Amino acid sequence: MKVALELQPCCGKRSGIGVYTYELAKRLENRDDLEFCGNLFNFMGSKDVTTALSGITMPVRENRLFAYGVYRRIWKLIPIPYQFLFPGSVNLSIFFNYIVPPHVSGKVITTVFDMTYLRFPETMAPSNLRRLRSDMEYSIERSDHIVTISKFSKSEIVELLGVPEQQVSVVPCAPSLSTRAKSHSVLPEKWDIRKPYLLYLGTIEPRKNLARLLRAFAALKKEEEFPHQLVLAGGKGWTNEEIFRLASGMQDVIFTGYVTEEEKYALYQNADAFVFPSLYEGFGIPPLEAMAFGCPVICADATSLPEVVGDAAELVDPLNETSIAQGIWNVISSRSRSDELVRRGYEQTAKYNWDSSAKQLTNICKAVLGAE
Repeated sequence: MKVALELQPCCGKRSGIGVYTYELAKRLENRDDLEFCGNLFNFMGSKDVTTALSGITMPVRENRLFAYGVYRRIWKLIPIPYQFLFPGSVNLSIFFNYIVPPHVSGKVITTVFDMTYLRFPETMAPSNLRRLRSDMEYSIERSDHIVTISKFSKSEIVELLGVPEQQVSVVPCAPSLSTRAKSHSVLPEKWDIRKPYLLYLGTIEPRKNLARLLRAFAALKKEEEFPHQLVLAGGKGWTNEEIFRLASGMQDVIFTGYVTEEEKYALYQNADAFVFPSLYEGFGIPPLEAMAFGCPVICADATSLPEVVGDAAELVDPLNETSIAQGIWNVISSRSRSDELVRRGYEQTAKYNWDSSAKQLTNICKAVLGAE
């Protein structure tokens, strides 16, 4: 039985979906009953994808006729069979970014990470919101099975999309950084970051609740003994004007932009605490990454996050700036509390690993194909 994975999310600047796709793809191994390959759009071979696909050993089939963006714009207008773009018989196709293209033959698994587009549509980029509203119904109907990343997201999919519970499986995320990574000196050289500092890492966009974090930080800075900087690391998203407006009038707030893996190592390892007050997450990898580096975590007591972090984080009300500020203060003002969270963090991250998740996905493929 041949299984083809959509590898498009691996390319470009990887965020959550790209990390998930990449980490699973590089661990999926052929078995007697399963053979894996990857599909990728690369118009005229214009992009060198060697680095993006480093570590992925399955054969990758590149379509060089279209850019992926062009294909998405025309797939409803021109009935091109998906298998025409990637010749060869395939029994099962896995799509990692919510949407199943039309005219796909064989069985289908799609990955649905969360229900932001129904719960918090105002926080999304308009183009992405339109795409999901337009194509999700078909994608769910076309899929033989849905994969998601947490028990919370599974409950959301069952409730909001009406998918039978037995048709949805959880294949969780995991930390993606080596705990043996060493610190780097890029922080003061590149961004003028000095210790002590608080760290947030993720896209700069409304769903991450950064406006409230900035107000909580401003309240803390009024205290005489609060020397910390606030480092907001990650690429610019959308509808973030309020975030930058608030930050423009504040001292000790630093935006790094998109950071490399090595830069993330340094940021996690040198932060006094990691703060993640997000309003809505299907999983939330950054808190686990911070824990893996021995950084105490403060995060929202909402959606999937309590499930993911367990008792290894200081939980706060994401809708209450005072609660966010108090949670930060509880951690940085108490060495015993900070050390306790670090110890629990190491124990919590041990519960998640990509090898286990890849095995779970393999078993789902077998079940969908009737190979068990």
